[in-house]
Amino acid sequence: MTRRARALHATPLVDVRLSMDRNIPAQARRDADAVLGDIEPNTRYNFLLIVSELVSNAVLHSRSPRRLRVLREGSVLRAEVHDGSPEPPLVLTPSPYRPHGRGMFLIASFADDWGTEVTPTGKVVWAEVNAPIREDRDG
Repeated sequence: MTRRARALHATPLVDVRLSMDRNIPAQARRDADAVLGDIEPNTRYNFLLIVSELVSNAVLHSRSPRRLRVLREGSVLRAEVHDGSPEPPLVLTPSPYRPHGRGMFLIASFADDWGTEVTPTGKVVWAEVNAPIREDRDG
């Protein structure tokens, strides 16, 4: 898969262990936000939403979140969440009758690319956005 090759050459910005704490999505957002640099505000918001949804899905569905990684290669930011379930996530059509089921729909909507990779211990769900660092506009 060509996207995995990109991740192999990317610069790690965040690499943290995740817990089952119900507040872990908020902590993951803070960890990611601290390293994004000066990027366009809407891109920042979208990327942090992606991070939050990836982590929330791992907590809710796999019940075994393991690791969050945020990487950068050039202008591309990548979020990866590793968990202990080999089951792929589902992109569901949002319904007013379901209490859940919007996370992967949001990720698919806001990410430039996303996917899953089965690992010997579960899977990695990843998403990428184009997020170039803004140039200094003063000089």
